[in-house]
Amino acid sequence: MKRIIKKYGIYILISICLILGLSSLFFRNATLDDDLYLLETSIMTEAIKGGEWIGDYAVGTHGFLFKLPVALVFLLTGPSLEVATVWNVILASVSLYLFYLILKEYFKREDTALIGTLLLLTSFQFLLHLPTYMREIPVLFSLLLFIYLLQKKKSYWIVGLSLALIFDAKEYVLLMLIPGIVLFILWSEREGTLIKTVGRYLFTTFKLFLPTLVLLLLMIFTRVVPVNIYAVSIIPGVTKGGMEYHLKHFDPDVSTINRIRKEAPSIQENLLEDDGIVKKVFNIVKSYTGKILYPRSFSFISIPKIVIFPAIVSSVFFFKKKLKKKDSFYLLLNSLLWSFLLVFFLRASFDRYLLPIVPVVLFFYIYFLKELIKERKVFLFTVVLSGILAFVGLFFEVEYLVIKFVLNLFLLLIYLLYYLFPKRVPSTDMLISGVVSCITLSVALFFFYANGQLRYYINFGKDYEVKRVVSSFQEDEKVLLNDVGWDILPRVYRGNYSFPVEWKMELADWVPRKRYLKMFNRVDTFGMVGKSVTRIRKIVVSEEIEKIGLVVSELDQYIFPYQDMLEDFKNQDWLLLDQEVPLKNKTLYIFEVKK
Repeated sequence: MKRIIKKYGIYILISICLILGLSSLFFRNATLDDDLYLLETSIMTEAIKGGEWIGDYAVGTHGFLFKLPVALVFLLTGPSLEVATVWNVILASVSLYLFYLILKEYFKREDTALIGTLLLLTSFQFLLHLPTYMREIPVLFSLLLFIYLLQKKKSYWIVGLSLALIFDAKEYVLLMLIPGIVLFILWSEREGTLIKTVGRYLFTTFKLFLPTLVLLLLMIFTRVVPVNIYAVSIIPGVTKGGMEYHLKHFDPDVSTINRIRKEAPSIQENLLEDDGIVKKVFNIVKSYTGKILYPRSFSFISIPKIVIFPAIVSSVFFFKKKLKKKDSFYLLLNSLLWSFLLVFFLRASFDRYLLPIVPVVLFFYIYFLKELIKERKVFLFTVVLSGILAFVGLFFEVEYLVIKFVLNLFLLLIYLLYYLFPKRVPSTDMLISGVVSCITLSVALFFFYANGQLRYYINFGKDYEVKRVVSSFQEDEKVLLNDVGWDILPRVYRGNYSFPVEWKMELADWVPRKRYLKMFNRVDTFGMVGKSVTRIRKIVVSEEIEKIGLVVSELDQYIFPYQDMLEDFKNQDWLLLDQEVPLKNKTLYIFEVKK
């Protein structure tokens, strides 16, 4: 068995990833922003189908390179979240393999590489974003590619291309890593005289960031690269209000709000009146302490406190020793970890933002299990501190408190047993990693069943059966629908590709390409807004809407927006109930607008 695992272990893990990801296609549900990326990808397809390049359209809201392959496939299949998800699953599988290669190269042990890869595969955020069309998996892949290329000592010109991929996949991740990358250059490029060293610093930095700079310049001054409005907003003067938008995210009042729900306990609720410098400092310290403790920062829905804090201590404890040994790869990951976490801490951010740095955290967690155990006092201190932070953090949770308490206690007891009997059981560090993997996998699977995509599929079918809903209307009919959770999917599947490039922010008037921006104009699918039938009727009249679709939940614990207006709609003399379409645990009521 050991021989099989050693020889085929990585392929088994990749197969598990593929099975988990592809099996999710049966219960796929739109989540967070992946329907927005589906819209952008569909716009790409529509432009290419019409013989146009995509540069002038709204397809780069958060990058375009990773969407382009999917857009080309859509030429054959049409817009499909399932097809887009397959692409994400493939990228996730490649990411696992890259992480395996990185660990194997550094630790020189197959079992360590496999257990680290297993920890990544079973981490909550990895599994959560595996069956999505979100940016998290592409940026994870890009960061691992960057680390792998540096580990293999590839040319900085090539490494710079991977940084451009990170920037395209998720622009602010690169910004979070820049301080660490610059620090790593300072460590690794010292050579000879001061003048020669400074020259190497500047040239290395130039090579690393040239592709990203070119991407930005093409975005601003040409029509070749689609505009990522968030990316160009980091340059002062390119967008209207862009810098204010970014600075707002570093305001302590904004950046420290990490509650799961409004009813969850919050440190901010008990802050002192800040009419003095001492009270202001106290409030700021207290607020950021809360961010460390809140579950949307570190918990079983991101990285468990009892995993990340041991990793952080390991990164600190071994730093001086690795610096003396000139272990450049260790110093690289150390600088990336601290750069990322510092910006995460100071900027408005929460659980899913952590996925790109999970592999780096797991690298240092392996150090905690394999090396820090040899430093008895430090190991015990780390375990106690992590346990205290984990249990205090439970105060800010709102559900499943007993389960979370038991899981944290169980891991804490395992650490303590490891401390007391470090050599009693062979490969104890591997066993603990396996236990952690089982726990995080169980939490993720339970989440999918209790609150995630699987739960919504069980209750209401795939994507709330949006394709059946839109097929209930003629293609050329103007339709008004209530949003039951599918967001803009009806627009995508009905071919409504009108979406502005200057979304959230406008380009400054001097930007050359501003006058060339355009979008498709077909708009025949609308969402309900307003709080009264009178307001809805005004929209119907102004947009010349022909039919209204109202989806009503049949489950008491789920109430869709506007479903309480069903009887009001039935009593309107300007509406005629045309048909009732039975769906899974819900009914679509179609009203015809009388002319």
